[in-house]
Amino acid sequence: MIRVDTRIEPLLAQMAKDPALPAGAEASIRQTIAESPYLSNLLGDAIEKGRIGAIAVSHGQNNGGHFQDGKHGKAGTLNISEAAFKDFAGSERIDYLTEVMGHETMHGVLAQHRADALAEFGKSMGSRMQEAYENREYQVDLTGPTRSYLDSTRTDEALSEISGMRALHDRLKHLNPQMPDDVVERELLDRSSNRCVVRQPNGAPQFADGLTYDALTKHPFTRNDALTNSVEQCFYDSSGTLGPYGDSDYRNYYGVNPISHIAQNYAHLAHDRQPPEIRIDLKSLGLDPRQLERNGLELGSAKTFNIVDLGKDGYGMVQLNDTGARGISSPNLAPPIEPGRALTPAEAGHLDHAMHQQIQSKVEQLDAANGRTFDATSERMTASLLTLAKDNGLTRVDHVLLSEKTKDLPAAHTLILVQGKPNDPAMMRAHMPTVEAAQRPVQESFSQLESLNQRLEQDRAREQSLEHQRSQEQQQRGPTPSL
Repeated sequence: MIRVDTRIEPLLAQMAKDPALPAGAEASIRQTIAESPYLSNLLGDAIEKGRIGAIAVSHGQNNGGHFQDGKHGKAGTLNISEAAFKDFAGSERIDYLTEVMGHETMHGVLAQHRADALAEFGKSMGSRMQEAYENREYQVDLTGPTRSYLDSTRTDEALSEISGMRALHDRLKHLNPQMPDDVVERELLDRSSNRCVVRQPNGAPQFADGLTYDALTKHPFTRNDALTNSVEQCFYDSSGTLGPYGDSDYRNYYGVNPISHIAQNYAHLAHDRQPPEIRIDLKSLGLDPRQLERNGLELGSAKTFNIVDLGKDGYGMVQLNDTGARGISSPNLAPPIEPGRALTPAEAGHLDHAMHQQIQSKVEQLDAANGRTFDATSERMTASLLTLAKDNGLTRVDHVLLSEKTKDLPAAHTLILVQGKPNDPAMMRAHMPTVEAAQRPVQESFSQLESLNQRLEQDRAREQSLEHQRSQEQQQRGPTPSL
């Protein structure tokens, strides 16, 4: 058995316990790591820094591998598709694995950047929708936040693909240290599965426009440099084989997440009154409504969601249908929930996620106004206030306020939730002691919320049953004679 970096060994030992592990998978992965020092160092460092906590073989995915982000700051999982062991053998398999693992390891390195980008999207999207809703605007344009988020995924994929090719180049140099660069370049072009290697029917393979051997293999690479921009075009922007049907490009693969988040937030706001119309210039973003549906849109409580595309040559009014999660592993965005584990309000897809995000945003504003940063205490306050809001019949939270000093109580003794404008007689409000909100454990608040949701659901079912019973009795009595 080939030994590898001691930081990597525990993950391979755990992987080997998988009863569905393909024959020869562990040996091939060990060889891959051992023969590319670049990959070994990158992976070992990512493990040591707590970014990668497991290596696994995935099944039924239309990609070479994927990185599944960890939950709540935990390390993620580097997944390699079983196809690598079924469709390839010998040196060809090791070449393929080297690029896949170099790519997915870089996704692990970039995990925090992805989390920050998603949080920034949620904050920007949520605040724009809330502001437009409060001001009773006719329309809100969310093209900008969606574009920023997709651009961040575009850069992440390019950096990861450069890493994959660099890992393969390092393998070639490691096994053939005396080989001249021009020969190594030809070998790299022949053996790479990278989409940025162009293969003409009757010509030698060559790098895509804007790429050179030296830039790809010898110089540092960073966001927004010429190399990364070129790989974004030849890799991310090209046609792809992603999604449940293997026919999606990266843009529509990643586009499912922001569109689903927007739809769920819209559905939450619609509980009270009609929210503003949503504008997203889908075509200018490279998003195809039907491909998004094929990839699996989760629209929350709604079956359809309308978007207006007013960009150049746009689609006009588009109605998107809820097609549910279709097994897309969009792992860098929304990792699958473990079997048997219920969603929490902090996770997209939960009934109360949109309100949780509203309250969290308001708590962040309170923190900033008082010279604090959002921390564990803020998380406890958010969870406590969410349960308070739901228990008092609020359907959204427009303001989170601290009480003023009174004769008997100090300033900030009480947290106050407001639905509507604070000076509107028709507004709804709820309150609780600040200390209680800050100290109650998050899980305790979430457990209370789930009990509350169950009770509300039972009340709704009981009311529907009584309404049905009254309707039946009315039909049996017949029409009431008029006087």
